[in-house]
Amino acid sequence: MQEDKQMGTPPVVTYLTRVSMQMECDDHRQGKLKRETKIDPQIIREIGKRQKEHADRIAGMMDVLKEKGFSFEAAPGVVYAYSNTVEAFEAKQLLLSAGFQDREFQIVLEYTRGWGML
Repeated sequence: MQEDKQMGTPPVVTYLTRVSMQMECDDHRQGKLKRETKIDPQIIREIGKRQKEHADRIAGMMDVLKEKGFSFEAAPGVVYAYSNTVEAFEAKQLLLSAGFQDREFQIVLEYTRGWGML
């Protein structure tokens, strides 16, 4: 548990910032692929290209967050980045200023009480 640097006591509230980045890209062709009976190699190549571009964007976000000390976990279809030193607003501004769009990630800020009642 973190301690208040001035008083040497645990803080009343701690927080955890979680950034979620979805691995599946929103590609209309993927939905089209499931419904079409006819398919050609070019459609598959286009989907692969789009998936690679999307994975590169996620890796880029991870690079930006890693510089700020975030740690990472993967779950099926999603990459999570965690920090208890960078607040949600700062993380969002960091990603936006690096050229990412807010639809590419989701940020959740979780608070935990250190002691007593809020």
